Amino acid sequence: MLDMLIFVAVPYISIALALIVTPYRYLSGRLTWSAYSTQFLERKSLFWGSVPWHYGVVLLLAGHAIGFLFPSAVQSLLSSIQTLVLMESIALGLGLLTLLGTAVLLFRRIFTGIRAVSNYADYIVVLLVLNQAITGVYMGMFARWGMEWYLYTAVPWLYSLLTFQPNVALVSGLPLAFKIHVLGAFLILAFLPFTKFVHFLFFPIGYLTEPPILYRWVKRKKA
Repeated sequence: MLDMLIFVAVPYISIALALIVTPYRYLSGRLTWSAYSTQFLERKSLFWGSVPWHYGVVLLLAGHAIGFLFPSAVQSLLSSIQTLVLMESIALGLGLLTLLGTAVLLFRRIFTGIRAVSNYADYIVVLLVLNQAITGVYMGMFARWGMEWYLYTAVPWLYSLLTFQPNVALVSGLPLAFKIHVLGAFLILAFLPFTKFVHFLFFPIGYLTEPPILYRWVKRKKA
């Protein structure tokens, strides 16, 4: 029953919410689409949190996507044990980078001035991402060769979801950390459309041609 919830019910509900709520928010509430700029309130820890977080998350998501889209090519690449060890080491390093960045961003949101402009949704998203970082690093350290079993178990299961013939047997025997990781990923997908972090799902191509925004501080003279 728990496996059916994690690998069937939650994924389909999350995908449906993302596909329905995201375009609705984009078309009806563009002013609530983007995240607030908090750099004016605190910038020192923002750098140490945001930079490693973005590098880690973007590259890890790209790796997951490449494995999903081109499983045969990745399987051929990882056929060499030296390549497998190298790629696993890089992935673990990126996971640690993401974990560091997420921890700093959570600390920043709790203990600095941006707490005044934070809401429950902000904390929930950061905690969900922290869960992904922790479970990902755990699997990288204690459930080795995850890239191999990702290609032979998780990828076929994801394809079975897309064809509406979910094959839970492919993933039901995997470690608990993997199940928590999958559950967290789909909870993020379900939750993002209702938050200001939904802009993460939107690639701002039009921004490339727009002029930069110039901010100026205005100081009033005391009377």
